[in-house]
Amino acid sequence: QAGVDAVDGASAALAGTTSQPALSSIVAASDHTERATGLDLTAVNDLEPYWEAVRRVYAPFESGLPAPTGRVYTHEIPGGQLSNLRQQAIALGLGQRFEEVEAMYAAADRLLGHLVKVTPSSKVVGDLALQLVGAGVDVAEFAAEPGRFDLPDSVVGFLRGELGDPPGGWPEPFRTRALEGRRAAAPPAELSDDDLDGLAKEPRRTLNRLLFPGPTAEFEAHTDSYGDVSVLPSKEFLYGLRSGVEHSVDLEPGVRLLIGIEAVSDADERGMRTVMCTLNGQLRPVSVRDRSVTSEVQPTEKADRTDPGQVAAPFAGVVTLQVVEGDPVEAGAAIATIEAMKMEAAITAPRAGTVRRVAISAVQQVEGGDLLVVLG
Repeated sequence: QAGVDAVDGASAALAGTTSQPALSSIVAASDHTERATGLDLTAVNDLEPYWEAVRRVYAPFESGLPAPTGRVYTHEIPGGQLSNLRQQAIALGLGQRFEEVEAMYAAADRLLGHLVKVTPSSKVVGDLALQLVGAGVDVAEFAAEPGRFDLPDSVVGFLRGELGDPPGGWPEPFRTRALEGRRAAAPPAELSDDDLDGLAKEPRRTLNRLLFPGPTAEFEAHTDSYGDVSVLPSKEFLYGLRSGVEHSVDLEPGVRLLIGIEAVSDADERGMRTVMCTLNGQLRPVSVRDRSVTSEVQPTEKADRTDPGQVAAPFAGVVTLQVVEGDPVEAGAAIATIEAMKMEAAITAPRAGTVRRVAISAVQQVEGGDLLVVLG
């Protein structure tokens, strides 16, 4: 009765669960009323087979929610974040504990003051939930002494006010306790002449680099190595080439490549296979690493969580060490950073001491609980 400017709907093939209600249902329900949409129901329905086919291609990225659920009223995870959060949890080794992640999301939201959850504030809540579940931290203990625990960079930035002031005010005394002992934020950097020039000539690329430097660097490195993979059809990009089938790729209007796969060799001692491909009818050998081949590398040592001198990885990711053996460290000083699935956090020393042993290389992929450093 109050009126509305716009109503979101989705094709029935994609509707429900974490998405919008079915557009065809809205059109049919409002037809022959004063609120008729003016859309043709038959035309709307004609779009559904296409989106059904698209959904089958992208099935591996489903949210894992087979039907509507009332749990959303408990955890309050936005629909657009739920599928991403599940993929993050899987990457961090927490895929089988997603119900714990949902419960921790609600607890993290309460600690942070019940935020208005849209990007990037929803990411703050999700990052904290994943961190606490991965590290096995008790919520009550964390709420009482948050300064003792490592926090994702997004959470620290939020508490410092980098996203502005939340409408409900700051969660005190949690905020003060969490920031206690952490280094003050660096002042915002001034835009250089190159930045200003880039904003005028290539605004999208420059904004990506300024706002998301890490992901942008990874994307550009991938593009430099493999070219613009967006021209590949979705099936070939996600599932690979099929033997005996010639695949066409349009690089630009009038430029088409015909690609096929002829044979694949056995893996050598390094796990490399030679893939014989055809490119416009010409044979091309390509060396590819088979990641399913069992590695001979010894598993990383696990940390003893009862020993306060052993520093463990809080979750799976790439760790970059900032110390070497013999370095003195203060309690709360950063000894490493860890990055995984758009989430970055500092790993700090639980107490003062000297680095007695480093258990991993300077930059290494680790699993949650792996031993990183031993303090003496």
